Amino acid sequence: MTSKLVDTWLTNSREEDNMFDDHYPLWQVMINRMSETSLEGKTVLDFGCNQGGFLQVLYQQKPFQKGIGIDVARQSIQIANDRKGNLPLVYEARDNLDSFQSAIDIAFSHEVLYLIRDLKRHSQEMYTCLQSKGTYYAALGCHADNPLWPTWKTMIEAESNLEVQNYSLNFIADTFRDAGFSVFAQKFMLNDFILMKESNVYFPNVLDSLNYYWDYKILWKFVKP
Repeated sequence: MTSKLVDTWLTNSREEDNMFDDHYPLWQVMINRMSETSLEGKTVLDFGCNQGGFLQVLYQQKPFQKGIGIDVARQSIQIANDRKGNLPLVYEARDNLDSFQSAIDIAFSHEVLYLIRDLKRHSQEMYTCLQSKGTYYAALGCHADNPLWPTWKTMIEAESNLEVQNYSLNFIADTFRDAGFSVFAQKFMLNDFILMKESNVYFPNVLDSLNYYWDYKILWKFVKP
């Protein structure tokens, strides 16, 4: 994601500890929408895995042979390894995919693309690490076409130890297409009740929350031919 490792990606590490509950219903959408009905015998990658929760949830519902989670935040990786138990999971603090050439069947990322400084390099690395017909699912709401993003970007930059990028959806599509992927996308459309927390700087009113999770958060599907 960057050219260096960090201890935590947020300056306030306590906020990272609360992400599991917030992200669980969003991870569930990704799992429900994926085309693969079974992951038996597959090697799965979570790029930007944070504290490792996604792979643990995925394994409970669609068991796989091996799961690999990578992240630039050392403390998050330590927590992920402490929590994995006997699951077939490997978590590493790293910022590249150099050692995974043609080793991955399916990859995921959730709200990570906007923290990747060189998206072209990332798309090329992901293409190389995936096996033929491999798929990369990437969920993203932090992008230039989200009307809430100008405010969000300023706030995230103040809290993040990583450089925040300003990618448009067209730029993302073009970048992965140029890397050789067939590019698919759909609106995230969180088709469930959304907990309405008190108004805050991220979601000033109820419609902001509803519109974001229905219209502006995107689920990408990048397929290697």
